[in-house]
Amino acid sequence: MSDIMMVGHLGDAAVASVGLGNRIQFVVLIILSGLAAGVGVLSAQYYGAGKSERISPIIIKTLAIGAGVLFPIVLLIFAFGDLIVGLGTTDPVIITTGAEYLWVTMPSLGFVVVVMVFENALRGFSQVRLSMALGAVAIVINIALNYWLINGGLGIDAMGVLGAAWATFIARAIHALLMLTCLAKTRHSVFPSKLSGAQFLNKSQWAHLIRLVWPMMVSFGVWSLGTFVYQLIFGRIGTQELAVMSLMAPLEGLLVSFFFGFASACSIMVGQRLGKDAFGAAWSVARGFAITAPIVTLLLGIVMLSLESLVFMPYTNLNQDTLAVAHDIFLLITFGTCVKVFNMTASMGILRAGGDNKHCMLIDISGMWVIGIPLTFAAAFYFELALYWVVLITYSEEVTKAVLFAYRMKAKHWLRNLTDHSVSAEPHSS
Repeated sequence: MSDIMMVGHLGDAAVASVGLGNRIQFVVLIILSGLAAGVGVLSAQYYGAGKSERISPIIIKTLAIGAGVLFPIVLLIFAFGDLIVGLGTTDPVIITTGAEYLWVTMPSLGFVVVVMVFENALRGFSQVRLSMALGAVAIVINIALNYWLINGGLGIDAMGVLGAAWATFIARAIHALLMLTCLAKTRHSVFPSKLSGAQFLNKSQWAHLIRLVWPMMVSFGVWSLGTFVYQLIFGRIGTQELAVMSLMAPLEGLLVSFFFGFASACSIMVGQRLGKDAFGAAWSVARGFAITAPIVTLLLGIVMLSLESLVFMPYTNLNQDTLAVAHDIFLLITFGTCVKVFNMTASMGILRAGGDNKHCMLIDISGMWVIGIPLTFAAAFYFELALYWVVLITYSEEVTKAVLFAYRMKAKHWLRNLTDHSVSAEPHSS
């Protein structure tokens, strides 16, 4: 969000470039977060089962998978970055600037993978303060570097969008280094100190991990790819529409990110109870979170609406027509996020905590690719509706998924203990 806000004074093209670059990067980031989420699920259940020592070998394997996924993607971006950005816009300025932004920021996802994996492992142990503190430090560093490198000073020429990219790269590197240093110095149990070749090559552990994470990575990847397709649709409508949605994406992300922590807490609490075979308690916690999530989201959304003038303050230099459209979309996003947060809580916080990943994958794919994207495409290019109505129609995906997630949650097939390396074990019925 800081990157978008701090290039706002450079105009619509700069905002659109960073927004489109971030959306492409987001696809890869979410795939890798599906991998890291698997560590969180196993960490919570191992912690609940009193088998904390078994998580560090899992972390090494997860990092190896992450490196194997990320490396070819980075090479692809270096080779075809301008062509990939060009899918979302015909503006040559946005294509050039967006590709340069990606060339710097995409490799920095390697640092993000390290941070995400260890953060998820710590969350499974109900330890979140270190992650919060280091994340805050990284954000402050990113904002300070943004101000310096975007605008120049102290012997550095103004770098514009490229300055925001390098600020992100440096902040992510420092974040990962701080995380590893803190865990190593405290000799934390999640930090792998020794790992024999036999442990690393243990086929049953690899099979257990891959069975758990592949549906999550595919599900997260298909979903994030779909968000990129939405961005392509908005970009092909026009540069102003792309600028509006690039501006709105981090604001929506801010609201959703607050409840990502909410869903993570749900996953930890449910997972720890499943690891103890306390299935009744797990269901009680899950039901409470599912009911509370959309209510709290609505209240927070109302607060954001009341602060609308402050929210848009960094963007006063943008075109007034762009801001007028953005205000309308902001109102829609504020209330539509309630449904998104319910889906996130049900999927990430409840169903995946019990390893019900394949059904989550099927629901994500059907809601987005069978309902949401075809209807949005038709609204934008067949009926040629205004941006407000096109964005409203995108929420058909969320409504569909909410119905399916609620049904799956009530079926209770996700009430499973995963610590016995038998993901396919029979679920508990209560």
